[in-house]
Amino acid sequence: MFVFHDTPTTAMTPSSHAPHFLKIAFALCAAFMVSEVRGTHLVGGDFSYVHLGGDQYEITLKVYRDCGPANSNETPFDDNVAIGLWDGTGTIEFDNVVLIPLLSANVSGVPVEMGNPCGTPPPDLCIEQAIYTTVITLPPNAFGWDLVYQRCCRNPTIVNLDNFGGVENAGMTLQVHIPGTDVTTESNSSPEFQELPPVALCTDLPFVWDHAALDPDGDDLVYSLCPPQQGADPENAQPNPPSTPPYLDVPYLAGFSWDNPMTADPQLAIDPVTGELTCTPTAAGQYAIGICVEEYRDGVLLSAVTRDFQFNVTVCEPTEFELEADAVPFASAGIEVLVSYQEAVGLPDVLTYPNGETFPMAAWIADNDITIDVDGTSMVVDAVVMEGCNDARFTIERPESEAALLDTTYLTLTGTASEGLDYDQYFSQVVMLADSTTSTIELGLIDDGFDEGVEHLVIECEYVNACDQVSTTLANVVIVDPIPIVATPAALGCIDPDGTQTLGYSNVNGYGPFMYTWDGRTWNNASQPTADWTVQFDSLFSMLDGQGQLLPATLVELVIEDQCGKSITHPIEVLHPVAFDDELCPLEIIEFPMHNDGIPVYDVQYGGVSILNTTESGMPLHAFAVPEDGHWRLTDLEALDTPVAWEETLILIDTCGFATESVIRVRDCEIPNVFTPDNVTGNNLFRVQGLTGMMGSKLLIFNRYGVEVWHDETLQDDEPELVWDGRYMNGDDVPDGHYQWVLIRADGVRDHGSLHVFRAQ
Repeated sequence: MFVFHDTPTTAMTPSSHAPHFLKIAFALCAAFMVSEVRGTHLVGGDFSYVHLGGDQYEITLKVYRDCGPANSNETPFDDNVAIGLWDGTGTIEFDNVVLIPLLSANVSGVPVEMGNPCGTPPPDLCIEQAIYTTVITLPPNAFGWDLVYQRCCRNPTIVNLDNFGGVENAGMTLQVHIPGTDVTTESNSSPEFQELPPVALCTDLPFVWDHAALDPDGDDLVYSLCPPQQGADPENAQPNPPSTPPYLDVPYLAGFSWDNPMTADPQLAIDPVTGELTCTPTAAGQYAIGICVEEYRDGVLLSAVTRDFQFNVTVCEPTEFELEADAVPFASAGIEVLVSYQEAVGLPDVLTYPNGETFPMAAWIADNDITIDVDGTSMVVDAVVMEGCNDARFTIERPESEAALLDTTYLTLTGTASEGLDYDQYFSQVVMLADSTTSTIELGLIDDGFDEGVEHLVIECEYVNACDQVSTTLANVVIVDPIPIVATPAALGCIDPDGTQTLGYSNVNGYGPFMYTWDGRTWNNASQPTADWTVQFDSLFSMLDGQGQLLPATLVELVIEDQCGKSITHPIEVLHPVAFDDELCPLEIIEFPMHNDGIPVYDVQYGGVSILNTTESGMPLHAFAVPEDGHWRLTDLEALDTPVAWEETLILIDTCGFATESVIRVRDCEIPNVFTPDNVTGNNLFRVQGLTGMMGSKLLIFNRYGVEVWHDETLQDDEPELVWDGRYMNGDDVPDGHYQWVLIRADGVRDHGSLHVFRAQ
């Protein structure tokens, strides 16, 4: 009649394989009967099949058992099930049975899902599902085939069925029909329920469940409540072979029926088109219920699938409902990428602001759950955001059951931050759109430019769900002023012999990695691999001018841009002791002619001989110096008394051994008392010398009557003398005769003397 396959294979003819199959069936049957057990574990099941083509069908039996305390015998699933195959004639015999073994991988728990989110069932509810499946070959006939499975026993605690003798309730028969050629010659597969059955319902809470099925052939489906069928008994708990159709409906107690199987108001009902099951149970208990789906093709009934299931109605605790909410920093408008605090470089361990407020940034990054005192309040900080840099995104998540609702949740905002000044004035409203379970709102952080240091905002959200339950959550957000960029230059080393010098930084504080632009050259360190991010670096710079001479001062500027797009310009001014040209008179003392005279030096040489603190060098100069840190700080330069003028190179050697040169002249600075401005004798000019470094020194000439006839003054420090050529201020020659000169030096020294102007005839 049929052939049984472990997996789909080529069909075998019934006549040639029936005797062989009978031996297998009887052998398995004997073993099956020995392992038979009685139980009170049965919760339900359903049957379906798929036509694979030709005479082959894949049949699937799903059995549900109670794995909780109600299964007092701890009855497991059967290792094998006996499926009877009936062609509409005679009875089901041993040779009409298929044994399907159970694979351990086909046993799974049924999730305890509720048709209403407002209740939580008792924790000891437990339902398991076992799936038995195989492929068989069934040749067509006029009637078709009935596939039959029977098992005992249902839980004796079922409240809507007549209790057979007070011991155990009736067993269960599951039956599905494969239509014969009298109905259709086309291929047909049965409908299959898509969702697992509900494990529990809560008293006094509306229940809604999608019990829709899917038909592989696209046939029309009609849903209804239907009577479960009896099968097996305590003495023959696993009939093999199953009994032959027809089968008795289970007996309902008075007040119950297959179309009113539960104490409920409104009573249990199923939508015939959609398969949606609804009711509001009003009494706890276990109820045996049948749900059928019929398939029609062109108005002709082909088959029906029955789900026989025990519905557990229980008194539920209110659902524990928690609102999920969080505040997460993210890059604010205009900033494309923002490195997280954990990855950042340069962040100071403690943020410190001019108003004295601080925030322990390093400690918070290491452990976000620590308690921190902010504005006098101890709190666990959920997010830290910086004005003008990042922002906080606040996300609220509600239960899936609320997703269809359009809702607005209002936030309660407290703290030291001000709405509209520190953050967006509309931040307090969170709109939950329909068909969504999450909603996000941005803090809208505002960089107000004020020095506020550290502020905080407590965001509290209260949400009332469809069960009228209230859940409250809050987030603490700390708002800090921008972290100032602070660059710390490294200690300067010596200038190299080629005039280059290494400049560097030992640390840069701020929100890095940074982009550096040094002396006009850009180095975007932030765009490099994370391992190369740094706040310590150096580079070589030339300290020479275009003629190769050492510059007294070199300014190198570093522009640092942080993650927030804010930048500072940090200058490093490098000063070197550099001698400059000068002249002085014998016995005159002047400030030592050098730039940056406060920088100690190693030596001063004139004519190749050291003149530091000595008058015995044989040179006409004497350099005054005081010791400082093992070197010399130069103060003055003195010209010794000498009958002749000198001009020689002065060499200034710094503490690194780098030398600069200048020309120093020792001149005859005696002021004459007669001169002949006639361009004949060669004594044409009256000079007062030794005025280098004395900008603003004045020379005045008076006639014998005390009337000023000429004056001049030095306008720069590097003017060494004032010169009169014997003319009035208008350029006319003064007459020969006696005159008085008056010198008023910039250092306050005054001098005067007589002068005779004489021109050759």
